[in-house]
Amino acid sequence: MARQPRCAADGLLHLVELRWCADVAARMSDSELALQRHWLGEALSTCHVALHAYALMPARTLLLLTPESADGLSRLAQAMGRRLAAEMRRRHGHRGPVMSGRFRSTILQPESCLLDAMQFVELMPARDGAAEAAGIWSSAEVHRGGAQDAIVSDHSVYWSTGNTPFEREMLHRARLAEGLRDDLVRRFEGALSGGWPVGDEGFLTALAQQLQRRVVPRAPGRPPKRPADESVPN
Repeated sequence: MARQPRCAADGLLHLVELRWCADVAARMSDSELALQRHWLGEALSTCHVALHAYALMPARTLLLLTPESADGLSRLAQAMGRRLAAEMRRRHGHRGPVMSGRFRSTILQPESCLLDAMQFVELMPARDGAAEAAGIWSSAEVHRGGAQDAIVSDHSVYWSTGNTPFEREMLHRARLAEGLRDDLVRRFEGALSGGWPVGDEGFLTALAQQLQRRVVPRAPGRPPKRPADESVPN
């Protein structure tokens, strides 16, 4: 079966996941994570993509992004993969691809999804069992108010949560402390797996018209059969 083309659109919010192959993940040290963050900053500039939240882990990277052009995400993922492949080859003699399959992405409706998606991304280290220190490789501390990070560009929806940085940070600290509901974690994981956009009916209808393609999965099973024409011809 041919794989489904990836949904991507300029100027819209995207959730992106890069999964690293097992050999790369096993060798990924804090030093490589620091380099990965540096390469991410460079790729954001050259690919004209705004980064709203991120989390870097040995096995996978989660990014919440808005690209200026639809191909910006692919170019960013390719740039990250090439740089990491060269570094892992130089340091560890790694051969072959560094990614476990192609990168995964989904389009999100900012108004209804941004804050939950920020939690999904920034709480990924905790969900994956990382030590607290792993949080330095995410934007969580930035949004808590404990650090600054030049590669992060806050989304307008995040800005609307408070009139001052202190108000926004206080609310975000509370959201991170509360955690993300399991059903929302499954929703974002499922959206990444299937590549289907997430939003309300109006958003999805407008997106389908913009992209000129289906943006929701078909109902499972075969289409219902039309009733047979029981009329008797003359």
